[in-house]
Amino acid sequence: MQSLPLDVIIEILLRLPVKSLCRFKCVCKLWQFLISDPKFTRRHVSLTIVDKDIEHQRRKLILNSCSLSSLYYVEYEAMASNHVMAVELDFPLVKSSLDKVKFLGSFNGLLCISVEPERMFLFNPAIKELKRIPNLNINISSRPWYRLVSRASIYGFGYDLSLDDYKLVKIVYESFVYVYSLKTDTWRRAQNFSYHSFNSDHGVHLNGAVHWVFGRGKHSAESRPRVIVAFDFAEGKFREVPLPSDAPDSFTTVGALGGCLCWLTVGTGTNATKRCDFWVMKEYGVKESWTKVVINIPFLSLRPLSFLNIDEALLEIDGKLVLYNPREAKHRELVIHGIQGRRKLEIETYVESLVSPCLWQWQLEEICYSDEN
Repeated sequence: MQSLPLDVIIEILLRLPVKSLCRFKCVCKLWQFLISDPKFTRRHVSLTIVDKDIEHQRRKLILNSCSLSSLYYVEYEAMASNHVMAVELDFPLVKSSLDKVKFLGSFNGLLCISVEPERMFLFNPAIKELKRIPNLNINISSRPWYRLVSRASIYGFGYDLSLDDYKLVKIVYESFVYVYSLKTDTWRRAQNFSYHSFNSDHGVHLNGAVHWVFGRGKHSAESRPRVIVAFDFAEGKFREVPLPSDAPDSFTTVGALGGCLCWLTVGTGTNATKRCDFWVMKEYGVKESWTKVVINIPFLSLRPLSFLNIDEALLEIDGKLVLYNPREAKHRELVIHGIQGRRKLEIETYVESLVSPCLWQWQLEEICYSDEN
């Protein structure tokens, strides 16, 4: 390797998995410097975006259940078979079965999780680094109406490309909006919230914004018009995304598949499985690009996860993992082994990376120290 030019060595290292890179830091000081460089980390992440083969190698499913005290992962490459083995993660936070973990989102290798209310963390399973997000302290005791609001907080995690910053938005009591910045390790107040939430599901991150389905207006809770609302991290504001022209106003949710926003409607009543629609926005923000996709599987709930390959989409249907081939209208169910006593699983997609949740604070301290001198 000593005879190879440095740029060639870097190109080789960029294509290696995270586990190998962590080991190779011990080869020599030069390799440790190269692999630890934030510029190398960004290039390593960018390859996942432009090279689908590399993305497939680095992508995993993270699994969690209310009956588990551990986290598990499944390799995407293992899904070529209908039976896959889950592997327990080395997760330092969970100490007992009382520590219930909830996923709040994932992006560029960082998994945002909560353990009980107000204990939120950023975790990179690949490099085993964990950072606690500081608590958000809100003094609302002087407001006479706050006791009447019992809804859980709503979250959305994602990435602000304009500032190269990872952020978490939190909507409290359907009124206050706060945004956490990893780069500054602080919360700040954003604009007020003027919609109605139907559940406490975390938002879907796409194109620098987090998306939810909310209700608009002062109608009763069930009759409020449903809209897709996006919180743009760069602008720090909410905006609405146009809906399909003839989409029914039934129970709805959003998802993302292959870099496209998805809109799912599910009917109610005994024939609910016959009135389910699945729409894909092929060009983001363009109303006319909504395309209805026919899925020949009866379902009550559906969540798109990702494409496993060019022919198969990985879907979570009624709590089960299903690989669906839209061209042939065929599907196969994945059976996960290795998890004892499980109930319904919570599933999050995850791409391995070198992104550290702790590096940002270190960089900030270095800048402050330099300013003082």
